[in-house]
Formats: sequence, C-alpha cells, structure tokens
Amino acid sequence: MHQAAVENREFAPVETAHRKIRLRKQLVKQADAIAQEYSLSAVASRVLAARGHTVGEDLQNYLSPTLKDGLPDPNKLKNLALACRLIKEVADTGKGIAICCDFDVDGLSGGAQVHDFFNQIGVQSQVFVPDRFEDGYGLNEKMVREIAEKKFGLLLTIDYGTTNVKELELAHKLGLKSVVVDHHHVSGQKPPADFFINPNQKGCGFAGKILCASGLAWYLLVALKGFFPQAKQLDVKNYLDLACLGTICDMVPLIGANRVIAKRGLELLGQTTRPGLVALKNVSGINQTVNCFDVGFGIGPRLNAAGRIVHGDIVVQLLTTSDSKLATKLAQRLNKLNLERQHTEGLVKEAAVERIRSRGHLPAGLVVYDKEFHTGVVGIVAQRLVEMFYRPAVVLGRDSDGLYKGSVRGIRGFNVVEALGAVSEHLVKFGGHEGAGGLSVQEANFEAFEEAFVRECERRLSDIETDPVAEADTEASLSDLHPDLISELKRFAPFGIGNPNPQLLFRGLKVAEVRSLKDAHLKVTFSDGKAGVTGLMWRTKSHPALKVGAQVDVVGRPDMSNFGGRSELQLNLQAVESA
Repeated sequence: MHQAAVENREFAPVETAHRKIRLRKQLVKQADAIAQEYSLSAVASRVLAARGHTVGEDLQNYLSPTLKDGLPDPNKLKNLALACRLIKEVADTGKGIAICCDFDVDGLSGGAQVHDFFNQIGVQSQVFVPDRFEDGYGLNEKMVREIAEKKFGLLLTIDYGTTNVKELELAHKLGLKSVVVDHHHVSGQKPPADFFINPNQKGCGFAGKILCASGLAWYLLVALKGFFPQAKQLDVKNYLDLACLGTICDMVPLIGANRVIAKRGLELLGQTTRPGLVALKNVSGINQTVNCFDVGFGIGPRLNAAGRIVHGDIVVQLLTTSDSKLATKLAQRLNKLNLERQHTEGLVKEAAVERIRSRGHLPAGLVVYDKEFHTGVVGIVAQRLVEMFYRPAVVLGRDSDGLYKGSVRGIRGFNVVEALGAVSEHLVKFGGHEGAGGLSVQEANFEAFEEAFVRECERRLSDIETDPVAEADTEASLSDLHPDLISELKRFAPFGIGNPNPQLLFRGLKVAEVRSLKDAHLKVTFSDGKAGVTGLMWRTKSHPALKVGAQVDVVGRPDMSNFGGRSELQLNLQAVESA
C-alpha cells in the first residue's frame, strides 16, 4: 500500500475501541409527570424523560403511533402531484414506465412497491436495476439507451438520480420523460428531470428530510392512487410491509413519519400473505411477530445479498411474485447467496484488520484497498472497521472496469459525503449522505487520496469525540429487572437510529463468571450480592474490565432470552467500565 506520505505522522496505537459510559441528563419532574399520566413505571418514565419527551400530544403519538395522526400531508412533498400527473399522462398514451432503482434493500423495496402497484392497475412497467460490478451505483447510459430502445415513455428513478445529470440529459435527448425520487444529499446542479422529488432540495424539507427512498416511493403510491380511477379499490396501506424494509435497513432515523411506517409495516409483516415475504420469513427463521432486529439482521441481509454477489433483479421478482413455489425457490437462493456473502465478508474483514494492525498506528481515517477485495461487501467491512476502531473507514476493491470502487462509513458527528466532497479532486466519482457514501478512485491516485482523506479526518475529528460512547438512559438496579419492565420498554419500539433500544446503567456489579462463546462473543454473569443476571457482549473476544471478581459499571439493554426453551432475563451489553 502507498503509505509513505502518511507514515511519518504521529498517530494513536492500534487498539480495539471499547465504549465509554455516559448517562443522559436525568429529568425527575418530567419523569414523574409521565409516570402519572401514562401509568408507566419509574424506570420507563425516566427513559422517556431523559430522551426529551414530555406529557402531551407528541408523546401520545410516540406511544401510540397512527397513520392518521403520525404522517405528514402528501401535498407538502414538493413536486409530488406534478410528477403523478405526468406519470398519468404517459400511462394514458399507452407507453410504459421504466422504474430504475438501486440494488440495495431501500431501492429494491421502493421499486417493488411501484412495480406491483402498476401491475395491479394495469399500467405497463419494468424494473431496471444496475449491475453493481458492471455498472456501479446509479443511473447509467446503457440503461437509459435500453429504456429508450424499448419505447418506454417515462424513466422513474428510485434511490438515485440526484447526481445523474448527464444520464438524465441523455434521457431527455432520447425523448424520455423523467421523474427522480431520491433522498440523497443535494449539492450543486439540480438534476434535469421533468420533476425532482427529494426532501433535501431547496424549498421542500418534507417530513424533516428523514424519509428513505422506500418511504418516498410509498408516498408516491398514496398520491398516484388519486390520479388513477382503477386504483380506487387498492389500499396503499398494504404496501407498508415493503416500505418498512427500506426504512429499517437504510438506517434512517426511526422518528416521526419513519416511526409510523416502520411500526405499521412490521405489524403487516407479521401477518403478511405476500408470497415473497412469507418465503423470506421462513428461510430466516422468523415467526409470526416481526421486529426491527428480524428485518435488519434476517430479511435485510438476504435481500442485499443478491446485489452484493450477483444481481438485484431477483429481489424485485421475489417481492412482487404471486407464485408461492417460485417465491420459495427465490428465497432459498437468496439464503445461499447470503451465506456466500458472509464468507466473503469474513475474508475481506480479516485481511483489512490485519492491514490496519500491521501499520502499528491508528490514523484519523482508515483507508484499506486491495484488488482482490470483493466490491459487494466493502460497505459492510467498512462498517465493521468503524465498530472495531471507531474511525471513519474507506474500503475499496478493484471492479471489472479496472477502477477501484468502495464504501465509506463514518462515526457520530462525521459527515461522510461532505468529507468526500472535500477530497473529490482525487476521485472519479462519489456520492452518499451523512452516515455512508460510495466512491471510485483511479489506482494512480491512491496515495494522494489516502493522504487527503486522513488529513480531512484529522481536521474534522478535532471537533468530534473520538471515543465511542454508550449512552445510558437512566440508572437501575437488578431488582428493577422483571418481565413487566421488558414489556413496558418494548412499547417504545420500533428501535433503530434516532430511537435506540432503551439502555440502563447498573453500577457496582461484581463479575462472577466470564465465558467465551464460539471464540467470538462474551457471556458474563453479574451479581449485586442479592440477585444475579447474565450479560452478552457480541463480537467481543475480551474486555479489560471483565475479570472475575472485579467491580464494574454496566450499560445494557434488558431483554428476555428464550434459548433452549427457558425464559430468563438477560442484558445485551453495550459498555463495561471498572467501578
């Protein structure tokens, strides 16, 4: 690797990052008022108060989110009605709609919604998904020309298009109408589409700018229903099972409209009769009730595996088919692809970690590249590096066109797309949003890019906390742990970015036992002298504070474990410090 330019700097030694404990500000009066108004326990009420909730309509909507009260008016989404009118005009001419979506869960679940909707109302449509390895991210010239040659009347992008200026100009020259539905960062020139739907554009700000593409696609259906008389009998709420997939997997904040979409969508997922989702649940081992964890770690990775290993087309086919046998076959194939993805990811991660450790220092930003790195898993590996070392991380592999393509993941407070913009002179292409991004680099520019990226990280991290933190909502004792509390805290679901699982701080616990699970995780028994509890720390082989006999402070998420048919209280450990 080209490290000469950055080797002589003074950096921290390479260490796995362990989270430090921080307690949110405790608001006793607000907690007491919440407890009285909503008949909640003291612990649950302190959690809500610490997160800024107060008695009132907003908290009522939080505890009982509904479609009627929790979703913003579609008419406030800039250009939505105009785009729907154009789509109707094109459909009335008999020409089809080309739906161009990204190869991840967000784009695919958004594209599947729109495609299925058009199928239901008799409007011709076809989904076009770029090949990650041949085409890269976003709209491309080959796709645009194919759509024009097939005589489609309108090109509709979902989950990209904001930065595809040249491709949309080509579409216009070839006689295609175009609508862009996207949620990515808007900077510079507005895309030359007939209508641009993106909450981040000037003069919009719809739903707090937090909807993902799948959520925006659902809003498109809500509006389209009013333009097509044949859609009158369709209940677009039934598409929330697909909309929630992108909402959860794209890691947008689960607050406001996203919280409502996720909650209602999860309820529908639990009782879905959609053959593709039924088959996916079966291969994922998911029972009737479905939560964010099931989607994020069961369904989502299997849907993403197609685009990472082969092609995303299979996912749209799975999510829109009415054939149960075909759905089972496709879901089983996705399951195999996910196993292949896990194996490949493990190899790339191992090599990337070894590269970082071999340097003997931890720079402000991590850049790892290898021509053998599979470009379908570099994003996941970048996220794993952030989790391990808590530094912004770039991982790149060489694609079939000879370019090095990769992904960037950041830490809290670090804006990824702004950082890439600051070093864009060394890049062929880049894009993304605050938490994640993608980029392409010529091999000849590696050294210059790495030095510039590390320097940019140094500059930005000077104002950012560079130690990972586990933020506890409130203190509790082991005597507070009981099934009723677990049930109360689950009322605050769905959990994710912006609405994390409640985390409780337990002080002065004694470490009674520490065991290794599969040489990858830790299982710890704690005691306060009167009661004991088991804690699990995932993806951690050792921790300096976890020694038998030690007194520790612990932050953990309380839950019920049903392993082996036995139900018992358990802590999902987030942080441990010596007391």
